[in-house]
Amino acid sequence: MEPQDHHKLLERIISSKSFGKSGTYANLLKYLVNCTLNQNVPKETTIASEIFGRTDFDPSQNTLVRVYVYNLRKKLEVYYENEGKHEKKRLRIPKGSYEIEFVANKATPKLKKQYPLKTIIGVLLFLLLLSLFFNLKTLNGASESVFNTSELWKGVLSDQQPLTVVIGDLFIYDEIDTINNTAKTIRHARVNSVTEFEDFVSKRSTEHVTYEAGEYTFLIYNSALWIKDLTNIFAKNDKIFAVRNMARFNPKALQDGDFMVLGMIKTFGLFRDYTETTAFPYNTEEDAIVYTDSTGQKKLLRPFGDPNAYHTDYGIIMKIPGSNSNDIYLFGGIWDTGASQSLKYFTDGSLLTELEDQMLAKFGAIPQYYEILFEVKGIDRMELNPTILEINKKTAGDLFRN
Repeated sequence: MEPQDHHKLLERIISSKSFGKSGTYANLLKYLVNCTLNQNVPKETTIASEIFGRTDFDPSQNTLVRVYVYNLRKKLEVYYENEGKHEKKRLRIPKGSYEIEFVANKATPKLKKQYPLKTIIGVLLFLLLLSLFFNLKTLNGASESVFNTSELWKGVLSDQQPLTVVIGDLFIYDEIDTINNTAKTIRHARVNSVTEFEDFVSKRSTEHVTYEAGEYTFLIYNSALWIKDLTNIFAKNDKIFAVRNMARFNPKALQDGDFMVLGMIKTFGLFRDYTETTAFPYNTEEDAIVYTDSTGQKKLLRPFGDPNAYHTDYGIIMKIPGSNSNDIYLFGGIWDTGASQSLKYFTDGSLLTELEDQMLAKFGAIPQYYEILFEVKGIDRMELNPTILEINKKTAGDLFRN
């Protein structure tokens, strides 16, 4: 196959419906093909610099290139299942390499998914939209003035900084049985990022089972309720905000305004580091909050009970200073019950008033920055009876405390 034939095949792939219209993926594929034809296989850092303009790229800290190449492999698979099924040559990128291979195109049996991923995603999106737009009403009978006059809301609603709401999403991956030619889509409680996934895979040695990171992530059902409650308040106060999920959050955006981060603490991504500055840090390995009570005794606070029945969860609320005269708000729980309750303290008028009263009683004023630990009992992942365990003031210096 001559070089001009390689380029013709490349153009057919890029212009196909299956490949999509992403200029970034097209540029990446062209770059890898040209490097291969010139017998100059690029390194990960070179790809980051040439394609993404990341001259300071550190592959040990950033999986950007690996994620894009993984998705590129998926796009090529889709092409050869559709428009390219009659191509004589298959363009492929072997795992662990950035060199393009041109091999004979043989029919590849399609994996049988045990769980219809696209169907699950479609249903989830439908539920999110349904919850977001259905039955919009004044929150819990509280008047608008509760939020307008709240000291806790004052910074969010009056600040001219852009506001981004970041939702923690759930990482998923495929477990592929190469002997039986089947695949399962899996959500693992200890795997919540590409880095944790790669560490997980490195410890698996089964020859006939391979693992691939999912192209999508999941949002828990309550995410729609969180956005609905915030939208009600923001709309009534003419506050513009954007919504992002954690998997697509760019760390460079940390200086671009205020942030409200919502979700289970393990899904906080880079924001999870801020929980280490509290008097009750989150322990990733134990999936628990470390709490030292008034007697000096250290405890591991873990949820207990049946999450689909009666149970107890724990959560945190934090407001901390950002690095560019901006503010960061964290609302999280170990389970989703705690996550929902953390935001409810701000979006339920009576709970908001109760929280401010406790702060006034303890500090004499509402502190600019703070950290809150609470316990909540619930049924079927719905919060019922919360109890605040501790409220502390925060300062900028606390962020650098070991």
